[in-house]
Amino acid sequence: MMAICIQYRDFMTFRIFLLLAFFGSFTFQISAQNDPKWDDTKSKDWPAEAKKVSIRSTIDGSEQPAYFYAATSAGPRPLVISLHTWSGDFAQKDTVVNFCIRKGYNYIHPNFRGPNNKPEACGSDLVVSDIDDAISWAQANSQTDPENIHVIGVSGGGYATVLTYMRSKHKIRSFSAYAGIYNLVDWYHESLGRKAKYAGDIAAATSGNRDEINIENAKKRSPFFTAKPVTDRQNSTLAIYCGIHDGYTGSVPISQSFNMYNKLVSDFNPAAPFARVPQEYINLMIRERTMPGGGDQGKILGRKIIYKNHYQDKISLTVFEGGHEMPPGDVLAHIPSKNILAIGDSNGALEYGWVNQLKTLRPADRIINTCISGNTIGFDNQDKKELNTLRNVDQILLKAEGKPDAVVIMLGTNDCKAIFAGQLKEVPENLDKLIKQIKSKTTDNRVQTPIFIVSPPPFGEDNTLADKYRGGSKRVEYLVQEFRKVAEKNKCYFIDTHSKIKTAYKYLTPDGIHLLAEGQYLLASVIHDEMNPLLNADTR
Repeated sequence: MMAICIQYRDFMTFRIFLLLAFFGSFTFQISAQNDPKWDDTKSKDWPAEAKKVSIRSTIDGSEQPAYFYAATSAGPRPLVISLHTWSGDFAQKDTVVNFCIRKGYNYIHPNFRGPNNKPEACGSDLVVSDIDDAISWAQANSQTDPENIHVIGVSGGGYATVLTYMRSKHKIRSFSAYAGIYNLVDWYHESLGRKAKYAGDIAAATSGNRDEINIENAKKRSPFFTAKPVTDRQNSTLAIYCGIHDGYTGSVPISQSFNMYNKLVSDFNPAAPFARVPQEYINLMIRERTMPGGGDQGKILGRKIIYKNHYQDKISLTVFEGGHEMPPGDVLAHIPSKNILAIGDSNGALEYGWVNQLKTLRPADRIINTCISGNTIGFDNQDKKELNTLRNVDQILLKAEGKPDAVVIMLGTNDCKAIFAGQLKEVPENLDKLIKQIKSKTTDNRVQTPIFIVSPPPFGEDNTLADKYRGGSKRVEYLVQEFRKVAEKNKCYFIDTHSKIKTAYKYLTPDGIHLLAEGQYLLASVIHDEMNPLLNADTR
């Protein structure tokens, strides 16, 4: 049955390909040969601040050129690696450099063996090494924040961006790939049907002969056929973008982006069907060049969003109104993305809990979820030391892998259990100790990491609660007021979710303690709305 389904899918894809090739052949024969306006491979116009540098290859010892800008701002700054397009090289005009100069970000535009029409280029081992060498060189020659490294590219640069995601040795915060090519075998046949030069480029890169492709070599150079990222990329985000009309008015069918996204979601979690794009949606968008019934998905870079999907905060797909392009606008708006440490209990640990809901509201951020079911602020719940945050604060902070940009704490529900009723006054004291411990370990050069204290949510009526939580409603109301005082005393931010959802609480909980997905989203929305103005302020 599986073989029949695959054959049918391939047959449908082939039919769509034939239609595209037939109706678009004349356009592609003319336009695919020339550089579009955004992909100006002939312009060498670089701002004076960007300097031409040379980087020695760690593989073959050759000198590889690049354009480089070192931020002049004091202290560590983000590093942006911008990757050139399919037919370009390091000298190709790149508007990303202007954003970096204006924002005060470090920047490098490496060569990685130039145009993708020869064996040493086009996803080779040399290419991967050159990009890694450029990142290492830029870090050594600038004040770079090692937690704030970002890769971006469009078309062939999008291809190189996802190749870097799959194979780079570096810890990289975000990858942004626009209109990329991820399966060279498919693109060879797609370009061959359009009589585009790219078929010859792929053949030359994989076999040394523009008239003959080496399939196995093409697979080796394709991100789509890479088994999984060389690191687990748990702390990275990959955003894949494509214009709905690409493949009609451009050279790369949007199926390249859909298939790469679905492959990566499956790599992370084969049991996450709702995060993948259904094949019928893919067929529909290729055929209709829109998404009927898709509703208002908002905008990105001023373009209407046709379709979007994501898997947690790790991978996202956005299809916008446009073609083969990276739309003009601030494509670095997600930088510097924030490193947020979340500390909580079962309401945060749930797959649909407030932490994962917050990730959907802040997709550019890395949110480290350390929530544990049964967690307290300072009690050994169930006689388990691992459920006492005060005992484990050092290990929790280590999970941030560096200084967090913010800490969000939502605890107190389990501290309100009946078994701890006689120790209720200790809970605010324990919170005070916890805050002081976190501050002592995250304050650097007198710059304090912002800490957000979130009130625990309400409790249900006693007749809806398990015995261990009976009487908790009054106890949690007491803690809300005391937590506010502790937060103010320690110059932390207090977020009162309790009062904002109290009226509707009975409709949002199945057991008076845990919230349904709708309630978790409300919690996350309140937290996001309170945090956003503070975290998005420029702190330079």
